[in-house]
Amino acid sequence: MGGMAGYRALAAVGRSIVDLLNRRIDETLPVGPRPTAVMASALDFDKVNSSPNAVIQYPAISVYCYKVCVDYETRPGWSAVGSVDGIPRIPLRMHLMLSAWDTVVESELEWLGLATQILESESIITGPLLHPSGDWEPGDAIQIVTDEIALEPMSEAFQALTTKYRLSLLYIARVICIGGRQEPVAERVTTVAARTEVMA
Repeated sequence: MGGMAGYRALAAVGRSIVDLLNRRIDETLPVGPRPTAVMASALDFDKVNSSPNAVIQYPAISVYCYKVCVDYETRPGWSAVGSVDGIPRIPLRMHLMLSAWDTVVESELEWLGLATQILESESIITGPLLHPSGDWEPGDAIQIVTDEIALEPMSEAFQALTTKYRLSLLYIARVICIGGRQEPVAERVTTVAARTEVMA
């Protein structure tokens, strides 16, 4: 297993994905109209292109985290490590929705295709690709995979939004292991039995 990250790791993963998308988009489309990848909240979906200060401006690719959950596959292993060194850890998954925004539907399909190409080509984010705000340790790596159970997560994602349905792709970022404060390891207790004799 790798190391563990600080409490800002979830936000750092979002920044890492956005930075990766923008870097590769600039390399692929050095000239001409190109989308800008942004981290978006549920409120930002209602303010698309509404003002110069809106987070989502056409053309764009929004990265929206609609759920964070525990990664139960790796939790037992991390619990075992914590019992040895006294540092509790919780492994997490981020459920992400990528949406394309443009005035032309063909362009939205192109932007989604481009985002997919980038994330499939670099599905492991590690080293300098991880945003430094996460307080990462050497060897930390985040895997970006498509969500295999798409229907239910898609429903969950849009239930949290007031906007109309958007053409989107669902991804999971795993495993973000956040470490807690180090707890003192309990010392072994030795019981000494003393023999006493009762005089008659």
